[in-house]
Amino acid sequence: MEATDASLRARFDALWARTVGTPGAAAWRALDAGYGAADRHYHGWPHVAALLAGHDSVRAHPDFAGVDGDAVDLAIAFHDAVYDTPRADNEARSADLLRAEAGAAAGDARVRAAIAMIHATAAHGPSADPATRLLLDLDLAVLGAPRAVYAAYAAAIRREYAAVPEAAWRLGRAQVLDRFLARPRLYQTDLFHDRLEAAARANLAAEAAGLRAGPTEQADLRNRRTHGIGGLTE
Repeated sequence: MEATDASLRARFDALWARTVGTPGAAAWRALDAGYGAADRHYHGWPHVAALLAGHDSVRAHPDFAGVDGDAVDLAIAFHDAVYDTPRADNEARSADLLRAEAGAAAGDARVRAAIAMIHATAAHGPSADPATRLLLDLDLAVLGAPRAVYAAYAAAIRREYAAVPEAAWRLGRAQVLDRFLARPRLYQTDLFHDRLEAAARANLAAEAAGLRAGPTEQADLRNRRTHGIGGLTE
């Protein structure tokens, strides 16, 4: 992914200069320590690149005319910077990383908006903020991808949770999928809802059925934050 890395680095440096006003080398190193790690099978640089590309594809759409694109891109860059699967505070720590790297600029409106968006990815709940709704929909766009792409995503998530025993994984992941399927809408913006909602629900339902078709047991999950299993964080 070297060519992509170079392109991402150039884009990030320009974004950082516009939003924070300082050289981006230190912030990039902090991000690469996470996204470039060998255990980031899904939540790595390709995920960031996919969200940026998704944003680019809708940036000019009239529905998003009032959205601060740089704030969304800054949130995309940092939203999964910290991703430690046993922990429940990754989003808060990712937001803290942006705040720390931004330094004196952390109080600027654009950086504060990006920090708030990152926090919103913890629950992926309804938002009144147009930029946050866009970010959350971009983050969940993979759910509505063609079935083969979705299957590759699900397999990559499982690899990130390789330490979780199979029975606990099947139970916990299925519970996560069920909670998303129970929502009235997966996508908060009309554009993403119209384009992806039906396919996403079909993908989630198919994966949940497959998880339940295999061997399961009532694993003791009282000490496990099951709604964080599987990369779909609530």
